[in-house]
Amino acid sequence: MEQQKKFIPALRFKWLTPVYDFFISITMPEKKIKKALISDTNIYAGAKLLDFGCGTATLTIMAKQSSPEAKVTGIDVDKEILEKATKKIKEERLDIFLFDYDGKHLPFQRNAFDRVISCLVFHHLDTDVKQNMLAEIFRVMNKDGELVIADFGRSKSWIQRMLFNMIRSLDGFKSTDANARGLLPEMISDAGFENVGIKNRFKTMFGEVQIISAKKI
Repeated sequence: MEQQKKFIPALRFKWLTPVYDFFISITMPEKKIKKALISDTNIYAGAKLLDFGCGTATLTIMAKQSSPEAKVTGIDVDKEILEKATKKIKEERLDIFLFDYDGKHLPFQRNAFDRVISCLVFHHLDTDVKQNMLAEIFRVMNKDGELVIADFGRSKSWIQRMLFNMIRSLDGFKSTDANARGLLPEMISDAGFENVGIKNRFKTMFGEVQIISAKKI
């Protein structure tokens, strides 16, 4: 029997998956964050781009629309949420590939992508899983490739740090520990990436979302 993949659904409980897009739209400056992420990614015509943890494919679709000639792929561990993504992509009539995976290994060869993006995914992952997936992203990325991640980080504002505890209580204190301590940039560097830096910060009702960029040199 195939071993079941263990993961936290987008809103922790599967019964909330159908309302994910609506929930994010009313609680986060979603479009603003994702537009900034795409702008920082420098997607060029013909670039091979992977959206890691694509969810319902909102960011994936925005990336494709921003650079129609890019070869865009989305991947997620949650098959149910990928069904919503597939429907949205068909409605937009876009050429985007979607994959599910086992939560451990990305099903791609080395040097498969020029750009990797990810939005509000890594705070769902335990520290060891974060480390493993960053290593996997490094493996599948081309030399001179760029990684851009938008996720919660440690804010200088104590109010934002307190607000993040709301998300931590929902998603789990273990999985969000590295984010709360501001360790994600260091973990990206440890995976082999260089020029790691926080490009932008967004204050939200659930804590500070930071856009982190890095290069594989």
